[in-house]
Amino acid sequence: MSNKLEVYSNGVRFENPFLVGSGPPSTNAKTIARSFDAGWGGLVLKTFSLDNTKVRNIAPRYSKLPEDGKFIGFTNNELISDISCDQWLQNIRDLKKSYPDKVIIASIMEEPNQSRWQELKDKVVNAGSDIIELNFSCPHGMPERKMGGAMGQNSDIVREVTGWVKDESNGVTI
Repeated sequence: MSNKLEVYSNGVRFENPFLVGSGPPSTNAKTIARSFDAGWGGLVLKTFSLDNTKVRNIAPRYSKLPEDGKFIGFTNNELISDISCDQWLQNIRDLKKSYPDKVIIASIMEEPNQSRWQELKDKVVNAGSDIIELNFSCPHGMPERKMGGAMGQNSDIVREVTGWVKDESNGVTI
């Protein structure tokens, strides 16, 4: 009898149901490989777009969240990845080669432009992503470019963009 917690979701096999979410633990191939070596079944990549040159991450990324003069938690001011799309695509290819049984979920974000979303989708599918996350929720998702949470607040835009990406996803789960 096997002691594995293997699960399937939308036809994708996960060796176990434990995933690392998009964020600081998924910012580059080295930290992702460490997560896979530690036994995580899959990982959502740090969200990226076609053009990283407009991303200006700040430091520190976390700050205190005060309430009534007391410290109650942290706020996260992290933006999308400042690593180039080409580097992310190479990371996906390398990670799939080294960890073929691990699930890689590409988290992508773009401006509300059909050709840009479809281009980015094609690139992550061809690089080997198992699943694509369309990031419509990040509150720090560059609202000045109508990305992330700014886009996600409009159900018509979410429906439209999802349709653009799903039209020809080549069997990859969206």
